[in-house]
Amino acid sequence: MISRNPGWSLEDVAAEARCSRGEAEQLCDELSVLGLLTPASDSSSGYLTVAPEAALSRLFSAEERQVAAHTELVSRIRESISTLARDYHRLSEVRREQVEVQTLPHPALVNAFLEDAGSTARVRMRSMHPGGPPPEELIDDMLLRDKEMESRGIKVEALYPCRTAEVPYMAGYLADAVRPGREARTADYLPLQMLLFDDDVAVLPVDPEDSGQGALVVHGQALVCSLHALYDYCWHSATPAHPVPSSQAVEPVLDGPERVIVRMLADGVKDEVIARRLGISSRTLSRSISGLMERLGAQTRFQAALRIAESGLLG
Repeated sequence: MISRNPGWSLEDVAAEARCSRGEAEQLCDELSVLGLLTPASDSSSGYLTVAPEAALSRLFSAEERQVAAHTELVSRIRESISTLARDYHRLSEVRREQVEVQTLPHPALVNAFLEDAGSTARVRMRSMHPGGPPPEELIDDMLLRDKEMESRGIKVEALYPCRTAEVPYMAGYLADAVRPGREARTADYLPLQMLLFDDDVAVLPVDPEDSGQGALVVHGQALVCSLHALYDYCWHSATPAHPVPSSQAVEPVLDGPERVIVRMLADGVKDEVIARRLGISSRTLSRSISGLMERLGAQTRFQAALRIAESGLLG
């Protein structure tokens, strides 16, 4: 209305819009905030209209300036946090020159700490596992962990009891564990559960007879180096695990659908999704996977996919 009737007052605008003068003034103020009106003392209504294209251009420019300012602020905050993190790391190293023992009273806390410690390991991770074999459903997680550490160049060593190697799925895992930078050995006797990360962190059980009691985390090279010496003694007395026998070596006889199945298994795609994408029944897919595992001598589906991927058959 103001654009078509530049001589109108606010009263005229209010009468045409069938509202009060105060409501008309409030609406004009809101349009002014949006940039569609601009205050003008020499105008009858007190406002002049602005072309929508010009108003939008000003709004976008203002938004771009705000985004740029916010980006600059985030950059400064990130730089400050990085500086604090470096300073904290140096202070932590000074603080841990002496041996420090941290208690993790619950298995959930132990698992969370181990995951973080594995992700931040710099050079090596050594583990000693007395007792029975881990549950079969954890084998794929163990292979994934080993693969992730291998990708970061972390040297991995593991010790298991000899009787563990007699369990078929563990025998397959130990055979797959023999890779550049990864080695597994078996021994008749291992004294206690132990995980060593680099040269300054060790995780030991609170009660060697009951893992449910939690764990102790030892920080500091002064004691961890002694635990490495104990590990070395057990390691050199142990027997190296054998790699995958040549009779189980992957043969380059995968057809097209089998390659697709293996790729999706390695990516963690669910069976029903694989079957749907291939247009086959779940039973047919199950038979195909079982046949592949038998030909590869693999105990788990991920283990089969890992062996094929590492053979280079998938390109």
